[in-house]
Amino acid sequence: MNVKEIWHKIKAIPVIGRTYEKYIGSKKVAYIENKCREELVKDGEKYIELVENTLKNSGALYYVYAGTLLGLTREGKFISWDLDIDYAVVITQDFPWSKLEGLMNKSGFKKTREFVFEGSVKEQSYAVGKMNIDFFGQFYEDTHMIQYSFEYIPNCEYNDENERSVYLVTLPKVVETKKIRMGNVSVSVPVNSEELLAAIYNEDWRIPNPNWKSNSGKCTTLLKNKVAHQMIL
Repeated sequence: MNVKEIWHKIKAIPVIGRTYEKYIGSKKVAYIENKCREELVKDGEKYIELVENTLKNSGALYYVYAGTLLGLTREGKFISWDLDIDYAVVITQDFPWSKLEGLMNKSGFKKTREFVFEGSVKEQSYAVGKMNIDFFGQFYEDTHMIQYSFEYIPNCEYNDENERSVYLVTLPKVVETKKIRMGNVSVSVPVNSEELLAAIYNEDWRIPNPNWKSNSGKCTTLLKNKVAHQMIL
């Protein structure tokens, strides 16, 4: 058992864990979040341009997604409370996760995490410089597409610290993208961005809501008694 694993077990002891979170953990999280926001404001456009250049000739259907798409569509910039960059990529036989990973590695990105559900990868994260890029895998099904979202839910019983609860996200199908400007960078977005945002964030997505709770949109359903495994690399 390594030092990190031992420390996680110590924090799991109720009295010690609560003390850690009150006096150390919450301050540490707040510090890291502030640094991530600063980096996003400072160099976010640079990292998006790097992703766009990496994937532009790949044959993949990809686009900024989630909070990044919301900020760009609604405000023309990153949301002030966002911490990282979100992309979606349609996973097919012609463009599997392994192809994404190979392209990202060639551009200097390092895979840091992936979520595996029912034996297959559903989401991957990459780091470059000080920035994190999340790629959400999307999969075509008839007239729509699906995606999976993962969350730690307090008071749920997990077998280990890397298990997460699973949400099924049912979305309007994206079949085409277009380019819009973010500062000096040309960014890929779905042609039907507003339809997609209404599904994820509900019809009032144009109204800023810093208290928005992940996985609370109308398109998202908790899969009871299902868990995914988070692999930290």
